[in-house]
Amino acid sequence: MPLPHHIRFTVVAALMLLCSGSAVLGSVHTIRKGETLYGLSRKYNTSVSKLMSHNGIKDHRKLQIGQKIRIPGTSSGRATAKGATQSKSTSSVSTVGRGKTVIIDPGHGGKDWGAYRAGVRESSLNMKVASKLEYYLKQNGFRVVLTRRSDSFLSLSRRASIANRYRNAIFVSIHFNATRNTMVRGAETFYAGAAGRQLASSIHRELAGKCRMKNRGVRFARFSVLVQTKCPAVLVECGFISNSSERARCVTNSFQTTAARAIADGIRKYRWR
Repeated sequence: MPLPHHIRFTVVAALMLLCSGSAVLGSVHTIRKGETLYGLSRKYNTSVSKLMSHNGIKDHRKLQIGQKIRIPGTSSGRATAKGATQSKSTSSVSTVGRGKTVIIDPGHGGKDWGAYRAGVRESSLNMKVASKLEYYLKQNGFRVVLTRRSDSFLSLSRRASIANRYRNAIFVSIHFNATRNTMVRGAETFYAGAAGRQLASSIHRELAGKCRMKNRGVRFARFSVLVQTKCPAVLVECGFISNSSERARCVTNSFQTTAARAIADGIRKYRWR
């Protein structure tokens, strides 16, 4: 005996929901060049820790191209339809940054490594923190522009000219520090103008506090990217990779995440004009 029309429709809808959920969760992803667990966690709406435990990964930095990564399901074990996931993500976005633009400048890149110690390139760390910062700012409703999204060289004047295209904007250049004195450590933030000083103070307060770093203060400097940029601009030094203990922290995903969140909080609390 054929099922009534309304029952057949309900059964088909349920099957479609299950199928759409299984395509997102519990699947297998093949690692490609440049991919990270952080990026995969955002793509599949999960966490880095879940990806690591689900795949028995001890060090998130040692992914191999072609490696198969199993994507865990939700904590409750229920499949989630793609549309429902997108709806939840959209509703969690704050509107505090609406109408405001943040230009994030990952310092150095390409042939310019920046500081280099014990196999660690500053340019790479800058990009990692910048990518995380972009995520947290977008969660607060800000429009975000990155001066670079890959390991490419960009002149200082080019970075400033990108920022100067936008109105109601601020410019935040991300860096890590180094010096010959390996005992030096801590965070410091630079500015070149009055508006930049207020922004630097707001960011630095959060960075030094949340990362529990030595506070080296907010400082004046006539760096090209600060002087040539028309909007409020700062250059953030997230730590010294020339200090072995601080370098060991700076290369971890947890530190980079904390630093990015702290900078985002400083931007959110900054009094825009």
